[in-house]
Amino acid sequence: MRALALVILLSALALSVTILTRADQASIDAALPVLQKYIPDVKIIPADPTQWRTLISRGEVDFLWAGAPVLYEALLKEGYLSPMPDVPELGQVPDKIGNIQLKRVGPDGKTYYVVYALLGYVIGYSPESLRRAGVAPVCTWRDLASLNLTKYYLQTGSKPLAIAKPTKSTSTAAMMQLVTEIYGWEEGWKYLAAMAAMARFVDSSGAVRDAVKRGEALFGPMVDYYVFLAGLGYCIPTDGTDVLFDPIAVPRGANTTVATILTRVFLTEMEKRLVDRYLLPGNPAVLDSPDVNQTKAALLKQHLQKLMSSKIMYVPPERSASYYYSFIYYYEATLVDLQDLLTDVWTKAANAYLTGKISKQQFEELWKKLGAPVNYTDPDTGKTATFTFQTAVEINSKVGSDPVYRDKVYQAWREAARAKYEKVAQELQRYVQENAATPQQTSTPPPASQGYTPIIVAALLLAVVAISLLLLRRR
Repeated sequence: MRALALVILLSALALSVTILTRADQASIDAALPVLQKYIPDVKIIPADPTQWRTLISRGEVDFLWAGAPVLYEALLKEGYLSPMPDVPELGQVPDKIGNIQLKRVGPDGKTYYVVYALLGYVIGYSPESLRRAGVAPVCTWRDLASLNLTKYYLQTGSKPLAIAKPTKSTSTAAMMQLVTEIYGWEEGWKYLAAMAAMARFVDSSGAVRDAVKRGEALFGPMVDYYVFLAGLGYCIPTDGTDVLFDPIAVPRGANTTVATILTRVFLTEMEKRLVDRYLLPGNPAVLDSPDVNQTKAALLKQHLQKLMSSKIMYVPPERSASYYYSFIYYYEATLVDLQDLLTDVWTKAANAYLTGKISKQQFEELWKKLGAPVNYTDPDTGKTATFTFQTAVEINSKVGSDPVYRDKVYQAWREAARAKYEKVAQELQRYVQENAATPQQTSTPPPASQGYTPIIVAALLLAVVAISLLLLRRR
């Protein structure tokens, strides 16, 4: 009855509606016929997160759907969101699941975005690909930066990771930020640098799933429903994970009637359709609805229980948003743009350590320098700055809103990173040469083949003693 009333209302108004989204194409294809029942003339536009503010400012968007909460938090802070309509369905969504906030309430007491779907951060893999490669599942973020995966690359020439560029994927941006939240700023960037050196960079989180599914990469950081859709295996990272929620929100200047209708549709019929896509609905009570696929709902309930019992960090969206723009552009300037140089230096350092040409201490020192936040010249002040967490927060708004400044600081970061990588390469060469000249000073364990030498010497000594005793007895 309610659906019929909505159809009549919207038909009478003859509305044309534009929805801006970060959802993948498969989700868009599934959503479109549902929405067209209520709004025949509806357009769903997928766009990079860096384009959202421009599109909203033009007055071309009626509703916002999907994407990491960090994006919505940035939009809220900058005044791009209107309060959600006060409809009954909004009140039926719980305020929290565990310690995860499902509604973002502003200082005025109004809700500015609400959870439509829940997604956990996982490390996806193909069990068949791992079996063929002889590689065990990786279940921590830190292990994605491990020497074991670098050995695989050195042996095969194939990069073992698939990672979406954070400027193209809000979920990947949030996962990469999570690494710095778990391990701290400097150590976090050290691990991110090693991951980037071993990664195939792609332009969407869906492309990560596809690369792992096709066996082009062994592992990929992704959201959980991708592994269910693709039939992949997965680990919930034991060193910490978080739960991403796909929000819905109303952009400033949107038609109030449209906002009301879409909010009600998304929180009812659209949420039930999530189960068919292996997506956890924002309101878990939907899983108990007789209208959803019971087999898929049972799998999602089991996964939700597993997810909620894991080590959830829960980084507040407002914290992630406070350095979001600085983070994604710095990552791209220093790790994506210069990946060839980074991979070359990283693999040479790793190989030198693995073959005993440098010590563990020397390798760790080089690794730390490789990932260290760069010193650069700020294009506005002309002063030397270090890309610390505090700096990232301080310049975040300017990086996000001022394209001239962003381009200049981006170039400054990239050139500073290039100089850093080249310096690390020179230090590596110096270590190798010094150790070759004075091998007794290196603390690198000898290769495994040399480990038998002491045993052989001891055996020879015992043989000499035995022969001597035998000769003495004969005398």
